[in-house]
Amino acid sequence: MPKFHIDEVFPKGDLYPLIVNFQNGYTTAEFQTKECLLLKNENTGKTCIATELNDLVYAGEEDNEPLGKTLILTKNRKTGKVRLIEIMSAELKPILKIDNYASQLLETSNLELSRKFGSKKHKQQMEQKEKLKVNIQTVTEQMQNVTDTITEEKLDLSSYNKNDSDDFYIPPINRLADRPEDVYDIDKILTEDQLEKIWSELEDKDYEANMFPFIKHIMSSRKLSEKHTVLAVYADSLLKLYLTNIREISKKSYVICPHSVKLNEIILSSFTTTTNNRRCRPTQYKDKALCHALVFILLINKLKFELEGLCNDVKLTVNNASMKIRVTGAHVVNSGSKKIIQLKLPLNTKNAFRRKSARF
Repeated sequence: MPKFHIDEVFPKGDLYPLIVNFQNGYTTAEFQTKECLLLKNENTGKTCIATELNDLVYAGEEDNEPLGKTLILTKNRKTGKVRLIEIMSAELKPILKIDNYASQLLETSNLELSRKFGSKKHKQQMEQKEKLKVNIQTVTEQMQNVTDTITEEKLDLSSYNKNDSDDFYIPPINRLADRPEDVYDIDKILTEDQLEKIWSELEDKDYEANMFPFIKHIMSSRKLSEKHTVLAVYADSLLKLYLTNIREISKKSYVICPHSVKLNEIILSSFTTTTNNRRCRPTQYKDKALCHALVFILLINKLKFELEGLCNDVKLTVNNASMKIRVTGAHVVNSGSKKIIQLKLPLNTKNAFRRKSARF
């Protein structure tokens, strides 16, 4: 078998050869040359071919070749030179012309005959068939109107989101920290710009007047920094959100923190959801608000506080509060007759219960 050496490869340009296959048959020796019409599909950019054979119109688009190219090998008989030329292939299919008007006319005639001369049962069947007919254009317009009015807010997926991880309920946590002080970073809870903005709004305002006695006692017993003061107001607002009735939260005029517009905005966006243009607070978000408040109280009070004072203010049982505290990683420590919540290493990771739902 002779060996060929390819001298040149011609890639596909503006003009290139075309190989055509027919879907319903193969060409024979009796096949005669036919003129083809080449068209350009403006939407896809593909070349379309159309021709007429035996009173039938054949048409098709060029085949996609995402993983390779179709090449033909040509040899010059005089010089013996061999070349590769990139080509296009297409499969032509017969286009059948259907007279829709004639078929509709025939169907209408059959319907009229059935109404005049058909039996009672046949008339009922034809009437039922007419009722089932659907105007496609009308349905398309109706569906378009429906899809235009649907928004993401109207789709409540909160019940399908399984927030089984404890990290959903608490601020960003470093479980590999070497010191208890490094477990929670205030800078990851609020950015520097947020802290400055909230503090500028709180400054010179009487934000302690309506605080929970438990948090007010912490603020009066120690001198808090600006960051810790912001966290104290943040924790107080979250505890109020935890106790507020859902009917109040759903009101458009509801404000959880009247002393700071920025803090009020952060709380409502992080601890509530919106469904059908109505503000909601699902159960898991209610527990999230309480767990965040517990972490903030730990941070402003040197990583510990008394459990009884918190339970009295928020109306929590000791068992319920203990489950929330476990999620934060803190421990319940007995000190005489008092129970003290303390954040220490190693963190509390015991599964004191088996969660059966998003609520705990």
